[in-house]
Amino acid sequence: MTDHPTGVDPDDLTTTLRVLGMLHELPPGHQDIQTVKRATGTMHNRVRKAARRRARHAERAPKLAHDQAVLDQTATGSPLRIDDETKGVPLTSSVAGGQRFAGELQIPRGCYVCKVDYTLVDAFYHALCPDCAAQNHVRRDQGTDLTGRRALLTGGRAKIGMYIALRLLRDGADLTITTRFPRDAARRFAELADSPEWVDRLTIVGIDLRDPTQVVALADEVAAAGPLDILINNACQTVRRSPGAYSHLVEGESQPLPSGVPMPTMLSLESLRGSSVAPQGPQFLAPVAEVRGRPRPSLEAPGAADMTRLALSAGSASLEAHRAGTAIDAGGLLPDVVTTNSWKQTVDEVDPLELLEVQMCNSVAPFLLVSRLRPALRAAVERRREQLTHEDTARAYVVNVSAMEGQFSRRYKGAGHPHTNMAKASLNMLTRTSAGEMFTSDRILMTAVDTGWITDERPHHEKLAIAAEGWHAPLDLVDGAARVYDPIVRGERGEDLHGVFLKDFGPHPW
Repeated sequence: MTDHPTGVDPDDLTTTLRVLGMLHELPPGHQDIQTVKRATGTMHNRVRKAARRRARHAERAPKLAHDQAVLDQTATGSPLRIDDETKGVPLTSSVAGGQRFAGELQIPRGCYVCKVDYTLVDAFYHALCPDCAAQNHVRRDQGTDLTGRRALLTGGRAKIGMYIALRLLRDGADLTITTRFPRDAARRFAELADSPEWVDRLTIVGIDLRDPTQVVALADEVAAAGPLDILINNACQTVRRSPGAYSHLVEGESQPLPSGVPMPTMLSLESLRGSSVAPQGPQFLAPVAEVRGRPRPSLEAPGAADMTRLALSAGSASLEAHRAGTAIDAGGLLPDVVTTNSWKQTVDEVDPLELLEVQMCNSVAPFLLVSRLRPALRAAVERRREQLTHEDTARAYVVNVSAMEGQFSRRYKGAGHPHTNMAKASLNMLTRTSAGEMFTSDRILMTAVDTGWITDERPHHEKLAIAAEGWHAPLDLVDGAARVYDPIVRGERGEDLHGVFLKDFGPHPW
C-alpha cells in the first residue's frame, strides 16, 4: 500500500471494504476470518497507541517548550554555546538580577553528576541539580597558596590547559607549560588583563609530545632547574584534526610576537631532532580542508594576533559563526568539517599512525615524565620539609588527566575510538600501579582525574545538529580545570589523595 497525502489510497480502501463486506459469507471459523480478525485487532491497538502518543505529545509540548526556555537562560545551556572560549572569564547566565536559579522545570531531569531527578534549575548549570551545582560553584573558584612552588603542565596553551595554567599562576606558582604552538600560547597569555602580575613566572616550551626524545629532553631540562612540586599530565590527542584546521596556527608560529608588552620566557627544544615543534609538511600547510574531495576555503588570513583575539572572544564559536563559516574554536582551530572522525571509528578503521600518536602523547609521554622527574618531585618534598613546622605535611603532586573512556568497570562499552580508550586505560594503570609506592616512599601524591563532559567529539555536522536541537555539554572549561586542580588544593589542606580515579571531585571505580 502506498502513502496517500489525505489517507489510504482510494483503490486500496475500496478493496479493503469489499473484503470486509464478504467475510460473513464464509463458513464460521474459516481461516480467512481468523486472519482478518487478528489484523483488525492489531489495527485497533495501533490506532489506540497512536492516539495516546499524540495526546501525550500534545500535553508535553508546552511543558518541553517551557523547560527549554528555562534551560536557555543558563550559562552552560545557552543556545549560543557550542565550543567554549578560552578567555579567562567564565560563561555568564542571562538570568535577570543575578538570581541563583533560572526557573523550575515541568518535566524532571536526571542530574549529570548524581543522576537524581531535579526540577529547580541553577542559573549557571543547566544539567546539574541544585546540590551538585552548589558544590561545583564552590570548587570552580577554590585556590591555594603556591608561592615559591614549581609546576610543569603539559598542554597548557588552550582550553582546559589554559585554565589550569591560570589557576597555578594566579596562586603564585612558577609554571612551565608545553605546547606545539608556543607563539600562539604567548599571545594568549599576554592578552589577559592581569598578565603583568604573573607573566614573569611563566615559561612556554615548544615541544611535540609524540616524540619521545623531546619528552626526555624536556624532563632533563626541568629536572636540571631544581625541585619540582607539581606535574600535571594534561596534554592529550583525542581526535586527529584535518590538516586545514591547523593552518592559521602554523602560520602564526612564523609571525613575530607583540612588542612593548610583558611576555613569558620562551624555550624551544626543536634542535633535538632538527624539526619544528609545530606540525610541518604539505599536509599541515594546505590552505583548504577537504570534505569528500571538495575544497573548503579557509578564512581570509588576518594576523596571528587577530586570530588569537578571535579564539579568546565570546561568540567566536557560536552556532551562527559556524553556519557563516567564520568560527574559530577555543583552541584557535578552524572547524573540522569532515563527515566522520576517529571518535566513531572501530578497531579496523583507526589509522595506524593515529593509533601510535595517541599512545605516545596520552600514555608514553606521561610515563616518561613521571619516571624521569620523580627525583625532582622527591627533592621538592625534602625542600618543603625544611620549610614547614610539621615535616610530614610536605607533599608533591602528579595529576594525570584521564577520562571515563579508560574505565574498565562500565557496564557498557561502545565500539568507537578503541585507541583513545586504550591510552586512557594505560594512564589509569600507571596511576593505580605506582601511586601507592610513590606516596609511601617519597610523599608524592599521584591521582588520575576525569575532567567531566565538556566537549563534543562527534563529527562537525552532528555536533551542530544536536546543538541546534538544544543539547549542550553539562560542564565548561573552568569546571574541567577545577577537577584537575582539586587534588592539589585538597592536598595543601592536608587531605592525601593518591592512587584513585577522581570523577566529579570524588573517588570513582576504575
